[in-house]
Amino acid sequence: MTDSPPHYTGRRVFCKADGSASSLSRKISLAALPDSKQGFPVRVWSKHSSATNVGVKATLIAAERLEKETTPAKTVVAIPSFRGNRTEIELYVEDVEKFADKILPTPAETANLTVGGKTDPKLSAGAIANAARERKTPAVQAIGADAVFNAVRAIAIARQYLRDKEDGVDLYFRLEWTKIRFEGRDEDTTAIRFTCSLYEGDLEEVKVE
Repeated sequence: MTDSPPHYTGRRVFCKADGSASSLSRKISLAALPDSKQGFPVRVWSKHSSATNVGVKATLIAAERLEKETTPAKTVVAIPSFRGNRTEIELYVEDVEKFADKILPTPAETANLTVGGKTDPKLSAGAIANAARERKTPAVQAIGADAVFNAVRAIAIARQYLRDKEDGVDLYFRLEWTKIRFEGRDEDTTAIRFTCSLYEGDLEEVKVE
């Protein structure tokens, strides 16, 4: 006798390395429709850097669309975690109102980090977790697929660190595009910014199966 596969509430979006972020974003956005058979949460699943980069961009595009096109404006956020190992990612995308009652006030101080393609995500995770413990807003910036992958992993590992130490605080993030001007260049480079928010408790308890 084999175990039955888990049943998930909401919808799942599977990301491929050569997938279209724009097309996948529409699958995420459709969850917001009142008559949607598969609404929120949306589980965005990916493996390795290129597919995760597609998933992050799809989530960002969907979040921008929903904020502009829904009334009242819907704000969606993502809770990052691992599926099986640290190369398999889940972004649990949800309407922030679902757990607004335990969101901690936005700290006045922001801890800005830049993550690169060769950054050790465990080291970045330590800095993110420490910022959360000090009640600062961790904000992570990344350029390129490998950097985006490491940024997501760093935040997911930071959540594990906070849970293991029983710090009583958890993290989720909002995504946005940002521009960076490197020294010696005439044009801006587009980066992705992960702005984390602090949640009182354990967000794994908020997730629905």
